[in-house]
Amino acid sequence: MPSLVLCYAAGDEAAARELARFLEANVDYQVSLDECRVRPDFDLIDAAERALSADAALVLLSPASVPKVWKRERWEPVFFGNAEEFATPLGFALLAECKFPELLRRRAFFDLSKDLRQGLREVKRWLMKGDVAAARTAAFPELRAAIGDWPGVAVEVAPDIARGFAAACAGDFESVHRIACHGRSAAGILGDIGQAIGARLPGNVEQNRAALVSDCAAHRRLFVLEWLAPAHRDMVNFGGRSSTILTADVGEPERVSQEAIGGAFLVSARDEAECAPLIGAATLWTYDLLQSDFDNGLRLGWALLTVLKSAGRFAESVEVLASMEQAARARNDDMALFKIEWEQSWTCEDSDAWGVRILPTAGEEVTQLSLFEQLA
Repeated sequence: MPSLVLCYAAGDEAAARELARFLEANVDYQVSLDECRVRPDFDLIDAAERALSADAALVLLSPASVPKVWKRERWEPVFFGNAEEFATPLGFALLAECKFPELLRRRAFFDLSKDLRQGLREVKRWLMKGDVAAARTAAFPELRAAIGDWPGVAVEVAPDIARGFAAACAGDFESVHRIACHGRSAAGILGDIGQAIGARLPGNVEQNRAALVSDCAAHRRLFVLEWLAPAHRDMVNFGGRSSTILTADVGEPERVSQEAIGGAFLVSARDEAECAPLIGAATLWTYDLLQSDFDNGLRLGWALLTVLKSAGRFAESVEVLASMEQAARARNDDMALFKIEWEQSWTCEDSDAWGVRILPTAGEEVTQLSLFEQLA
């Protein structure tokens, strides 16, 4: 974990500790409060010079910390020359009005004396994204204080409020992800979240959730989960630095048309990047069609499985295969069952470990060895 050193005076210890608490909750830095505290034989410039050996440094300016006399020949080499030489991000946070060189405002400078909360947000964004332009908006004050400034979960939020907050306050987070959860299984919800953040989740539900918990421990993400079943609420509370909004169920859930799904999945030159965000919708259409139009449901199911397996989403692959098997058994379709069971036999070794067992002859040509392309 990268280190951030705070340079401050003993009289500002309470403010420094509050700043450290806020930053450690929001960014993946270990904040040091001990090594660069100002003392009679170790002034703020000495502290800043030592702090440049860390991954980042923040100098807290106040009447208690600043030198009585600012000697340019001392502070300029440290604040500008050394900082550039070591390539250490160096910022300055004004806690209270005091005398300091105006040139410091040309660096990463944060005025916490006038608007503490906004100043904290700007420090967070500087460390998280490398700039200081945190959103200055008076909108959504309760949501921003509850889950924007601190990790947390907000429930039963109106969808338009949730989307507005996500758009206006995206700068408070490393990334923002909106996930449609209507009709999705636990495996599907976790798979969609993993796809959204670029995480490959090849395990079972418990393993995939553990991987997301680990990711959220290090990353400040916002998840907006719409139409989430109450039974899944505990599952999506990943903790760490993440925040989650669970929207209220208002109106009817949006649904991608069958034509759009067919245009993405049931084509000879399938674009998996185009299919990836449609996996949830394609899964729902597969389940529906298996009951109402078995042949087309089976065709879509095989195409969906190709995309799921390519993405390493094996928990969902097993679920889709199980639903295809159930529909085939209800129709006594022995040919479909044979093909489905053949796929099951080498896709998953056992349902407890959800380990993936590829046939010995499979390698780079695994797609060609399956029946996916033949049936699509």
